Amino acid sequence: MFKRFPGYDFRVGAIVVLTLLSQPIEAMAWSDDTFEAYLAGGKWSVTADDNQSGETLPYSTVELIVRRYCEAPGNADARENVGILAIAVGAANWGISNPEKLPADPNGKSWKSSTGADAGKHLMSYAIGGVGISHGDVGDLQDFLRRLAQKDNAASAERAGLVKLADGVRYRKPGVVYDEVRAAGVCSPTQFDTDLKGSAFEHRPQSATRAYCAERKNSALGAADWRLFRSAVRDALRSKEDQSWLLKYWLRKYWDVSLARVAPGPGFIEEAMVNARIRNSSPVVANRAIARAGATPQQRVDHELDAYKAWNPRTAARRRGTMLRPVVLYRAISADLKREGINCP
Repeated sequence: MFKRFPGYDFRVGAIVVLTLLSQPIEAMAWSDDTFEAYLAGGKWSVTADDNQSGETLPYSTVELIVRRYCEAPGNADARENVGILAIAVGAANWGISNPEKLPADPNGKSWKSSTGADAGKHLMSYAIGGVGISHGDVGDLQDFLRRLAQKDNAASAERAGLVKLADGVRYRKPGVVYDEVRAAGVCSPTQFDTDLKGSAFEHRPQSATRAYCAERKNSALGAADWRLFRSAVRDALRSKEDQSWLLKYWLRKYWDVSLARVAPGPGFIEEAMVNARIRNSSPVVANRAIARAGATPQQRVDHELDAYKAWNPRTAARRRGTMLRPVVLYRAISADLKREGINCP
């Protein structure tokens, strides 16, 4: 257990967190140009499918995100912009284009994207790992499917199927277990290559081991459920409105909570970027990982990474370089801005 931060009241922090979680998702904000650059960097379109790789954010977009935050660190939009940087680069393995001004990549890949079939998270993810850039699963996925079931344009049969997936099936965990839905289709002798409208699924060929199928078998689910799931989710991911909803959901549930929990002071935003990634894996570990007030920026980041390593050494080692990318970006751009007379917090 960690001692209380001097001058920091955890009861106040808890109230802030509860307030954030109670806000409607539509109330969250960011800069429109940042969101459009995010969509473009993620290769999103109204016809995109889950077969993308090599997602990148332009250096110019990252520089603008940091500049806006440094010029107005209390501005809500500016903070949400940094959250987009945190998820895209620090969690989803996206790269940076035109990185000539940047120092060495802490991930050892010259700032290139490492997204692909079995790595990284895509705006159009639905065929493996989870849904969307965050690979939404369990509670996050349940909330998303409930949203889709409530859409006015959903056919009655589709709506009924989504309600079943969201609330009518008993999963091994509370919420909707993505891999149990996927296993119902991938492990079935019946395979559907088209969606409910007859359009071909263009995601990568699917396969699964016997162990995967046995461990995730749910007798309440079948191949038709997997087809319905892919049909509805792919349509949603091709919608800018639903991409916005998913991003705002992640920002509210992980990024904004980390902003509320991390102690203010030098290094605040750097620690928040790492803490939000840890929170996406385990809120309990993220709460333990927060550094003491008064720690230096580097001590903050080291404390976060050490806590993550203590919880899951193998995962921490695999993700360390990716998690450090937004921190290195922030520090490099901050140094450039300081020469212009802009002092980043």
